[in-house]
Amino acid sequence: MTTSFLARHYNAMTGFPSRIDNLAKSIEPWVREWNVKVALDAGCGGGALMFALDRLDVEVAGLDLNESMLRLAMDNARAAGKSFRFHGAPFRSASAIYASRFDAVFVLGNALIGHDNDAEMIESLHSLHGTLKPGGYILIQNLNLTPFALGLKTVINRRVDGDTRYLRYAVPMDSEHLIFSAIADGPGDAIDVSTHIWTVWDRARLQACVEAAGFKQIGVFGGINSSPYDPRTSTDLVISGIK
Repeated sequence: MTTSFLARHYNAMTGFPSRIDNLAKSIEPWVREWNVKVALDAGCGGGALMFALDRLDVEVAGLDLNESMLRLAMDNARAAGKSFRFHGAPFRSASAIYASRFDAVFVLGNALIGHDNDAEMIESLHSLHGTLKPGGYILIQNLNLTPFALGLKTVINRRVDGDTRYLRYAVPMDSEHLIFSAIADGPGDAIDVSTHIWTVWDRARLQACVEAAGFKQIGVFGGINSSPYDPRTSTDLVISGIK
């Protein structure tokens, strides 16, 4: 199996596990307000959110299509003595696996950003809708792509871990797409690069898909902290909804 760029660098590039405390503090208001006891981390990646939810006494399951990331998440959980449940599948299969199971679904850290078109996005969101109990909630956090599409911003994140420098950035490809690149510049000539095409999911487009998937009482924010959304300056595009 070929290990993905993200799996190779996730722990160092994201600051895992040191970021778990801040992540738990960020999502705690949502967990408390929604009285979340059982949750799905959709697009669980290396498992940071699962650890954060666990610290808030939430029973959590992880779902991710990327096999190498699931293996990393399992390794991270095993190293910490955790026995989280994981399932490797696309979002469109979520409801068949976990029908009406959860109080909340968290789709954070750009887990939806790779979807190419509205039909694909709605299919995934509708399936996540099906994993919720009646009255259950969804919380989505995507990078706010509008400033990148307008050429107002390029750099997403810089981080240094030991001898390795990490850089993630995005530039416009056309009116509806960005070229996203991640670079790990290690000691000597050890440079690792990953490049993808991202569809620009702005507020109107993503909110319309969330509503088309069956969610109601939509909230739109500029961050997990519920800050107001500004299309030109907000770092994130955060959307909440209820089944």
